[in-house]
Amino acid sequence: MPSNLISELKGIVRSEVQSAQTVTFVRVEEVDDDRRATVSLKRDSDLLIDNVPIASTWAGDGFGVVIPVDRGVEGLVLHPKEPLEKQIQQRGEQEPGSERRFELEDAVFFPQLWLDEDDVPDHEDDEFVVKHESGSEFRLDDDGVHVEPELFVDGIAFTEHSHDFDYDGGGEDSSSLSGTTEAPDE
Repeated sequence: MPSNLISELKGIVRSEVQSAQTVTFVRVEEVDDDRRATVSLKRDSDLLIDNVPIASTWAGDGFGVVIPVDRGVEGLVLHPKEPLEKQIQQRGEQEPGSERRFELEDAVFFPQLWLDEDDVPDHEDDEFVVKHESGSEFRLDDDGVHVEPELFVDGIAFTEHSHDFDYDGGGEDSSSLSGTTEAPDE
């Protein structure tokens, strides 16, 4: 074989191996009930990858962050080096389960990234912000937790919050549950 051909073949193989462990821009085509999606590549909407697990920024057994993912949401698909089938079954050390190399279906979807055309919610440098499409938001910063436009506790708007006990007037014999020693406005 001519050395040029060998070099070209090595380059093709190297390129394929590198592309097997990569991140690809995608768009969600469908979401099922198991927090999995069918996605299409942004560069080729006819190329679909189905049954892709949807990643979270924080996830554990019974806790974590769940974000709404709908058709049309854009994000990234990570193609790991090893098959995912055994890796995503349970926590802890796991053998890959096979020597099989990368397949297109071995992918994890990371939803929601801001595109250049998108408006990013206003925020300060050290502030954690969650803002819903409706405009509702909460912010965590050095001063505490800020909720807008209304905080609900157990389904009750905080501005309508009340306790199921009578004011007892305060003083030495005041109930520890009264929450105040001030007389209510009459």
